[in-house]
Amino acid sequence: MKFTKKLTTAAAAAVLCVTSATPAYTAAETSAVVYDGQGNITFSLEVNENTPRFGSVDEAAEFVKAQLKQHVTEFDLLVTDWVPADEDNDITDCISEKLIIITDDPTEGLYLSLTANITCGCLYPSEGAYAKYNVEYYNTPEEEAELTEIIDNLKDTPEYIAVKDSDIYDRILWAYDIVVSNMDIHEDLMDSDYCTAYSAVIKKKANESGQVHFLIRLLQEIGVQPMLYLTNLSSLSNDGIGCHLLVMAKIDDKYYFLDPVWDHLMGGSQHRFFLKGYADLDSESDGSDEFTHIHLFQLFDIPIDEAMQDSEMARTAYIRCTYGDVNIDGEVNAVDASLVLREYSLLSGETQSGSFTDAQKKAADIDENGFVDAVDASRILSYYAYISTIEEGVAPEGIKEHSVK
Repeated sequence: MKFTKKLTTAAAAAVLCVTSATPAYTAAETSAVVYDGQGNITFSLEVNENTPRFGSVDEAAEFVKAQLKQHVTEFDLLVTDWVPADEDNDITDCISEKLIIITDDPTEGLYLSLTANITCGCLYPSEGAYAKYNVEYYNTPEEEAELTEIIDNLKDTPEYIAVKDSDIYDRILWAYDIVVSNMDIHEDLMDSDYCTAYSAVIKKKANESGQVHFLIRLLQEIGVQPMLYLTNLSSLSNDGIGCHLLVMAKIDDKYYFLDPVWDHLMGGSQHRFFLKGYADLDSESDGSDEFTHIHLFQLFDIPIDEAMQDSEMARTAYIRCTYGDVNIDGEVNAVDASLVLREYSLLSGETQSGSFTDAQKKAADIDENGFVDAVDASRILSYYAYISTIEEGVAPEGIKEHSVK
């Protein structure tokens, strides 16, 4: 059996868990009693004929998702013909990984996983993997509906309408600024009455958990995969947890850091911690000890690059490239065209490996066909010639609009 207590009261469910029992993967095991760290009985696990059965983890995750959305407080399930790959492989963890994936419904994903305190246990009878859930919700279905109505109204504002079809940078910036500009921080991180987006939007006050929960919801509204990240761990005890919470946003295949809470506390929204990488996260924090992020592995003197080597986290901040401006100097000219031709040459060479970053690839692919080639270079040169001849005071066309003429 295995017992897992998700620390979602501190909005750290996606980061931390406490295991109070060593898993026993015995095929004949059909019932168990789960204890917490102090030896208190939490609930009994017992497979019965009425337990819902599913043929895959995906099906089980959809079932759990539906229970959470309906605010069901206790439910169980069994995934047939499923066995753990090793002693660290837990059916509830596998389900949790599915739950946080963004979908077309912004009320699902990581946002949904952080709306409740989830206690779950599992065991492995001969027919598969059994899991039982006890859930304490932080708000009601009616409150969730009220929040959704407010957010839908927010998406009808001129500011959102202006950026909804723009690039991912502008959309994330919109979400970040909304959170910072409406922020009133409740200091108690463990206070579950202030730990959700509902608190931040409707109550007009929330702790760090509630503020990042609001940002996570907005990111999912605009189609961005978010992730929760924890730094500055100062204590972990039965009484509380001292930590600082950030959000990460995925662009292409990398996650970038967002810290609206510290940006607000340092005064206004200066985008000091907007789409940063792990190596330059504090590059604009003015050297303040109070606003310096300490990654958990740094407590063990592990070099930052070594710890992050195989992660999806970006090393440096996201650099926004505009179409044609490949070297990111604010201009579109012959230098950019030359760089595109050089990249095309590298891609056409023996190694077929270029040197452009993902942002540069996007900036160079003028015709948006997925390739960086001589056609793109030609269109950059043509656009450079065009903007060099327009009269002063005349607003130029965009490069993509000009290139199709």
